[in-house]
Amino acid sequence: MSTGSESGGAIEPTNVQSSAEVTASGASDLPALGDGMDTPADLPAERSGRIVDVIADAMTFTLVIVRLATAAVAMRHLSQAVKGAYSYVEDCAKTVDGLADVAASLAVDDSVTSSHHDAAATMRESLAFADALAEEAAEMATEFDNAARDHESDYGDVNEAMQAGPYDVAEREWYSNR
Repeated sequence: MSTGSESGGAIEPTNVQSSAEVTASGASDLPALGDGMDTPADLPAERSGRIVDVIADAMTFTLVIVRLATAAVAMRHLSQAVKGAYSYVEDCAKTVDGLADVAASLAVDDSVTSSHHDAAATMRESLAFADALAEEAAEMATEFDNAARDHESDYGDVNEAMQAGPYDVAEREWYSNR
């Protein structure tokens, strides 16, 4: 098993290689753990690429949380908008039924009044779908909130450690085949 990616027969150095592997890679200026270093504080200073990676990772971490929170807010607004439409449609159905009753009291043809009552009934049937949609949107908002909370809980400490730690982490490519 190789601890680094191979290119042209050389093994690229990582922070988990033995002294022999580091030397074989031609990068003897990079100390491996255990080569005269007793504590992690003795590890080499940051490389400039790591700073960019850490900042990019921190931004990605933050963006994920912000996007999840934004999605939760959007779903709450959708739920409220659907509930508002629900209320409007219910009012319309009542109005149409009332107009049909007034028309019936004025001896308007039964086919006209029954068509109005049918239209009001159709409006009320759609309310069940609207109510289900509003409930689903509210549940999705809660799920987005939970996802943001869980993401922060799962990766917040890792994100903080990556930003605060002076150590080099393995390149992303190292993790890609794991």
